[in-house]
Amino acid sequence: MNPVVEQTIKIYKEMPLTRKILIGLVILLMLGGFTAMFIWANKVEYKAAYTGLNEEDAAVIVEKLKETRVPYRLESGGSVILVPAAQVYDVRLALARDGIPKGSGVGYEIFDKTDFGTTEFVQKINKKRAVQGELARTIRAFEEVKDARVMIVFPKDSVFVEETKKPSASILLELKSDLSEDKVAAVAHLVASAVEDLTPKLVTIVDTTGRILFEGKSEEEKARIEARNLADSQYKYKLRYETTLAERIQTMLERIVGKDKAIVRVTAELDFSSSNTNEEIYDPFERETTFVRSKQILAEKGQKQVLDGEPSSVNPIVPPGDGRGQTMEMLDKKNDTINYELSRRTRQTVKPMAVLARLSVAAVIDGKYEFKTDETGNRLRSYVPRSQEEMQQFNDIVVKAMGFNEARQDQVSMESFPFASIDDIGVPEPELKGWRAIQKEYGRTIANLFLVLLLFLLVVRPILKTVQDLRTKVDEEALPSPEELALLEAGEEEPAFIQMDAEQQKEYLDSMSEVDRDTFIDQMSPAERQVYIDNLKISEKAVYYAKRDVDKTANIIKGWLSEMEEEES
Repeated sequence: MNPVVEQTIKIYKEMPLTRKILIGLVILLMLGGFTAMFIWANKVEYKAAYTGLNEEDAAVIVEKLKETRVPYRLESGGSVILVPAAQVYDVRLALARDGIPKGSGVGYEIFDKTDFGTTEFVQKINKKRAVQGELARTIRAFEEVKDARVMIVFPKDSVFVEETKKPSASILLELKSDLSEDKVAAVAHLVASAVEDLTPKLVTIVDTTGRILFEGKSEEEKARIEARNLADSQYKYKLRYETTLAERIQTMLERIVGKDKAIVRVTAELDFSSSNTNEEIYDPFERETTFVRSKQILAEKGQKQVLDGEPSSVNPIVPPGDGRGQTMEMLDKKNDTINYELSRRTRQTVKPMAVLARLSVAAVIDGKYEFKTDETGNRLRSYVPRSQEEMQQFNDIVVKAMGFNEARQDQVSMESFPFASIDDIGVPEPELKGWRAIQKEYGRTIANLFLVLLLFLLVVRPILKTVQDLRTKVDEEALPSPEELALLEAGEEEPAFIQMDAEQQKEYLDSMSEVDRDTFIDQMSPAERQVYIDNLKISEKAVYYAKRDVDKTANIIKGWLSEMEEEES
């Protein structure tokens, strides 16, 4: 047997039981750790190649993987297929070349194989199936959608325009997680845009739990939704305005009175009504001078022969007579038309989104405190209210910061009260920074590394060092000692007494006389005497001790005798 192994077994046998158990546990832990590391290092990592598959696609993919002898695993009832991580993309590309997975339903690939004997009715049915399948595949691209089915109803063609109807669609969704309203509306508009004459009003979307996610809304419902959205936006605008103004005033006051010693609240009344006014004003007296736009003068002069008895402009009354006499009439007409420019002013007034109708600000600041020591030595804090002059100064600051307008009947309230102590209201835990943050985040990891280091320094390293020392000791024992080398070189010299075994020591001592033997034993070194005593028998040891120490021997015998008397009694 190997000397190192023999020495190790000997040391192990001489160890106490607790140390044997501890070493056994350490060895088991080391073997378990190395075994786990070996298994983990050589474990084949699987990665999902396809997820959310239907039964048809999963069956086709498994058949292809078996043909190509690619290892795989199935999870989630066969809807997830795992392959080795190094082959994921190769598998996907190889199956994509064959058009796998196809997804549930059929798409435009239904027209890949054309049959010239197909009737027009069948062609229409195939076109409808293709459109429904392509839309379902498109909807499944959403992460929240596990599966989708689309049903489209195309009305019959009519020669009368009045009887023409629009198509409608219904969509069934199997969801992984809830869809937001924006995404549901996006699905409805997607389907409506893909079908001719289809509008979102005629699209209905439901899920497998029976919830109606989207349905065509009337004008009244749309108006209610728009009103609700408008109210939400107005509320957010009002809240943002109040919060911003309050923060501006509060931060300004805190720079004066101290952190967390000022509270400011703002209430704003906003007018969200909108109006658009167009005015055209004509003011002829706006300018001192007149401007002629156009001028027209008509003048007429001449003579006209008028018969007697015929009315004319000169003689509108017809005189009596036969009408045979003639007279001459002079004509002189003049007509002036002048058009002047008029002053016109066009004005368009648009009311802004929100008009501030009234503003109210309430501010509370902490007072001052004085610290006094009573007779018992306790330090007491007493509140001192702020003076009227200070409050007026604070009030003036707030008035200017808020943009006070008396015409709007704005209000400002400024008061001073003692604030509750921080100890009374409780202080939240401060955010950890620096070493404390590192300790909280990585404390356990550092502790584990420290334990591993201690295990190496206190267990593994001593074991390795012990084995090394044993090996060195065995090698040294295998080599002859300097004395043995001297004896070998001398050839005839006898070995030293300490190097002899029991038989050799007995023969060596028996060769001496009794006086020489006693003298030799008395001159022995402590190491030689111990070796000599260890090699003696029990009876010889008793004789040796009896000769060397009579008093000690007598005491031992007395002790034996007293023990025997106690046992007999």
